[in-house]
Order: sequence, then C-alpha cells, then structure tokens
Amino acid sequence: MATSEEMVLYYDEVSPPVRSVLMTIAALGLKDRVKLEYIDLFGVEHLKEYFLKVNPLHTIPVLRHGDLTLTDSHAILMYLCDTFAPAGHDLAIPDTLTRAKVFNRLCFNNGFLFQREAAVLTKVFRREITDPSTHLKPIEETIDALEIYLKESRYTALDHLSVADFSIVATVSTLSFLIPITADRWPRVHEWFEEMQTVPWYAENRVGLEKLRGIFNKLTKA
Repeated sequence: MATSEEMVLYYDEVSPPVRSVLMTIAALGLKDRVKLEYIDLFGVEHLKEYFLKVNPLHTIPVLRHGDLTLTDSHAILMYLCDTFAPAGHDLAIPDTLTRAKVFNRLCFNNGFLFQREAAVLTKVFRREITDPSTHLKPIEETIDALEIYLKESRYTALDHLSVADFSIVATVSTLSFLIPITADRWPRVHEWFEEMQTVPWYAENRVGLEKLRGIFNKLTKA
C-alpha cells in the first residue's frame, strides 16, 4: 500500500479510544494526511445504516487507508507506528521485544482498564445510574495494577513514551471523572498522569475530554 494515500478517520472526540488515535496522529505529524469524518455518538449516528456498512460493530474509531479498514483503536495505533514512525522516533517499534511490551499494555487497556471504565460510564450515559460511587471497585483494582506497572518503567510500557501511554491516558483521564488519581493512593500513576498532561499532543485529548465531562456532570448532578 502506498503510504501517500489519504487516510480517513471516523471519530467523535468524546470517545477515549478516538482520543488516543488523535494524539498519535498529532505525534507522528500526520494531521494533514488524515481526513476526519465526524460520527455523533450521543446522536446515535454510529447506528445509521451508512456507518454500519463501514463498521458492522458500530464502534469508533475506524481508520480507512486505501483498501484497509481498521475498527479497533489499538490496532490503529500499532498500524500508524509501523507505517509512519521513522527510525529513532519515540513511537517507532524497532524490535519484537519493544512490540511485545507495547502490545501487552495496549491489551491491558483494551481488556481491563477501558472495559471497566466503560461499563460504569455507559450506565451513567444511559441514565441507568446517577451515583456511580458503588460501582468503582473493579476500576480501582485496575488502577492498582497500573501502579505496579509504573514502578517497573517510567512510562506504561517502556522507559520512553509509546502509544500505550496515549491509549491508557485517554482512559485514565476519563475515569478521573469517577475516581480522583491522588498521589497518596497511587503515587506513580499520579506522577505519570501529571507528566502526560504536559506532553504537547495531550491537547488532542483535552477537547473531547472536557466535552464528555460536561455531559457526565449534567447526568450526575444531584
């Protein structure tokens, strides 16, 4: 596939997985190469017939690049790194050991951290609950695991920034609506989270995060 072909990203920035992809696109200098197609999640546009032809699972993000269609954010992140990160770039994946470490943390986010956060927030957004405080233990357990991981390396997967950090910070920043990431309880997670907010590409996370926070606050207001 010619890497010069235009890419199309189906997105709504309220989605944490979408935000991880937006951060990666910015970090790799690809913003001028990606056409953005907005899919309004709260307007249930992802269930429209035309989008189901793009992704029968009706989830975003979706990345199209030529004949390739990717429907999972973690797969998109790895593809962007493999295809566009030059040698020596922090996001480059130069060997199988690096790939294994990054992929392992992406699986942690996909299988545990994001799923547990989404399980609670989905109930809030569907108005099934207004007080999520009794639903937080599974999320707290995954943050406990992240605390252990961050004692092993400076960042979530490596001693330098990787796409695993973009994926996980998009989730952590969102679950902070539910649980404050405090230094006394999770010192390494707190330190890492503070550092991630100073990374230039974190700006791609803020817009959608604050948009989602506004919706969350309205639904949980006493």
